Order: sequence, then C-alpha cells, then structure tokens
Amino acid sequence: MEFFNVIDTRKTIRKYNMDIPPQEDIKRIIDAARLAPSATNRQNWQFIAIYNFELKTKMMDAIEDTYDTLIEKAQNDEQKAKLKAYKNYSMFLGAAPVVIAAIETPKQNTIDEILAELGIQEDEILKMHPDSSLLSMGAAIENISLAAHALGYGTCWMCAPVMAYKKLQEVLNIPAENKIVSLITLGTPLDNNSSRPIKKSIEDIMKIIK
Repeated sequence: MEFFNVIDTRKTIRKYNMDIPPQEDIKRIIDAARLAPSATNRQNWQFIAIYNFELKTKMMDAIEDTYDTLIEKAQNDEQKAKLKAYKNYSMFLGAAPVVIAAIETPKQNTIDEILAELGIQEDEILKMHPDSSLLSMGAAIENISLAAHALGYGTCWMCAPVMAYKKLQEVLNIPAENKIVSLITLGTPLDNNSSRPIKKSIEDIMKIIK
C-alpha cells in the first residue's frame, strides 16, 4: 500500500478468520517495530508472537480470573459495570490467530534520577520529562499496526488485558523486571466492512503559530 493510504485506511479489527499468518509476515511486522524511534536509542523492548492455542487459552483464563476478582470487590453497580466492560474488551483475544505481547525491558532513567536529586517532586518530573520509554513502546506498537495493515492484516492494540499482568507474566514466563505494555491481536479481518470510529477534524487538533 501507498504510505498515506495505509494510515488513512487502518482501523481496529476485533474479528478474524481462521487463516494463520505465516511466520515470515509476523517477522516483517515485528521488524517494523524494531525500526521505530526509541528514547536515546535504548530499544528496550521485546515482542512475543503467540500462535499456540493452549497458551492463548491460559492467557484468557488469567485475564478472566483477574477481572472477576476485581468485579467481586466492586463497591457499587457503576464500578461493576465498568469493570465488566473492560473485561469484555479483552475476551476476543483467544479468537485471534496471533497475539503479540509488547514488553518493555528495564531502562535506567538518568535524567529523572538527576531531577529527583535536585529536589523536584515526582509529579513535576513527569511533566518535565514524560515517560520516554513508554512513548517508545507506543511508536513500536504503531509500527506493528501499520505494517500489519499494509500486509493485509487487521490488529487491535489492547490495554485492558494488562490488568492481569502478574498472571500473564507467569503464563508467558516473562521476568518480573520486565513489563507487559500491551497485547496486540492480529489476523486477517473476518469482515473488512467494519466501521471506523469518527476521528476529530484536523482543525480540532492542530494550531499553527507563525
């Protein structure tokens, strides 16, 4: 696809057919993530492409158990409804041919340490120096979404399942010092006619200062 056409036509896909993407395509997609910009070029990321049905089932069970525990602790119906909604956002994961776990590996944040030593409070440091490592992960995940679309696949960039990060790290054998940032489902769209949410206009989000 032509580059801007990829951006213009990409949309979130949650329903997939049973075609299994070849590993060569998945490697090409994750290679696009590898080439994303990262803060101080630390490239502190890893990606796990999960095909195995039993492993995906264990991931689903971990997510369901975590949300069910939280729902039991809900203090009112509004909390319970919101938790159930987030749970539902996660439950199509097992039907995706491939799930990619985006993992942030440790990175020493020298600037933040210096600012703390200068007596600057944590909330102010976050405003002065946003989480550059997480921003880097976002750039890599965006590359995954665009590369997959360019190859004819659909993806869904998921944060709701990360609520179960402790159990997911056990299931995927991820060291405790690493952090699951997102799960991305991937496959050939079951119905490519699904709608795309309305986006804000360029006038709504852009300002030019001459």
